[in-house]
Amino acid sequence: KVNGKQKWRGLKTMVFSVAKLKLADVEKTLRGQAHTSKSEGEPTRNSETSVGRFIALIEERIQNDPTLAPGTKERRHTAIKALKKTWPDLAQRDARRLTRADCQTWGAKALREGTGFIAPNVKTIRKGMSASAFNKCVDALRAILEIAREEGVIFENPAKDIAKASLKQKRLELPSGEQFQVIAKSIAGAGARWSLDCADLVRLLAYSGLRLREATSLEWRHYNTAKNQLTVAGTKTETSYRIVPVIVELATLLSEIRARRGHELETAPIVNVGGCLGALKTACKSLGISPLTHHDLRHLFATRCIESGVDIPTVSRWLGHSDGGALAMKTYGHLRQDHSQAQAAKVSFGGGL
Repeated sequence: KVNGKQKWRGLKTMVFSVAKLKLADVEKTLRGQAHTSKSEGEPTRNSETSVGRFIALIEERIQNDPTLAPGTKERRHTAIKALKKTWPDLAQRDARRLTRADCQTWGAKALREGTGFIAPNVKTIRKGMSASAFNKCVDALRAILEIAREEGVIFENPAKDIAKASLKQKRLELPSGEQFQVIAKSIAGAGARWSLDCADLVRLLAYSGLRLREATSLEWRHYNTAKNQLTVAGTKTETSYRIVPVIVELATLLSEIRARRGHELETAPIVNVGGCLGALKTACKSLGISPLTHHDLRHLFATRCIESGVDIPTVSRWLGHSDGGALAMKTYGHLRQDHSQAQAAKVSFGGGL
């Protein structure tokens, strides 16, 4: 009995000892539901128990959190939008009536429609979310319902057991140093209005490892020629920064840009374009090289650093990671085969038998 009412539940076992163990979990769940299903005249912390209210609360928390970078806030808001799109009536649902089965049903449907399928003689079709986007939606749903749990509206978070999708590790197909130089020269000599500026951005991204937004936000005042380093702003919060050393190729590039443009204000941007994806695609296609993205140039920088002997934790700091190198180790653990073989040749146990 719970609150004087009989509750009949099957424990789905014929073993008495197992049934006794299961009974404790069932009783805990039922009493938790009774705790949140208060009588009509009994006051609650807030009479509004719709999921929509908790969505509004989590969005407010994200927006007002000073520890989150603008990009992180944008990604979390995007995940919430995607969640609402794949679960249209979620905001109108009563959080007290939301069950694990409801959450699991949403998860199975969203994942099935989000990861796509491959049919015979048909290209891969993606409907809805990718596996990565699905996982972000799961995190968003858990965070929303966790607020409901904190406020005592629900006893436990019904989304806690949703299984996340497995992410396939993308195999990095990066050009060699010589191939990259050919790509940069091809872009610079294309003859279009912004060819030189696009080539500048391509080389800046590859020589610094910066994200596109970080690179396009750089101004000349961020370049300390005396200490040979860049101050990269806004990676953690709007007022934070990190220091990135300027390698020889980057120093040469910055000198070339200054000489070409002449004297500029310290607040002038170092690069004059906001992206170079089209130029990269065209150059790679003409040279028969796998297409590159802006982020691939960041991977290229990290790979070249590691192959040159820089330890992964140091590279991770240059990239702006805060995990001590865990992500970098996962991403760059498998470098090009020739480098791997060269390193293997150095391993010795000191003499024969």
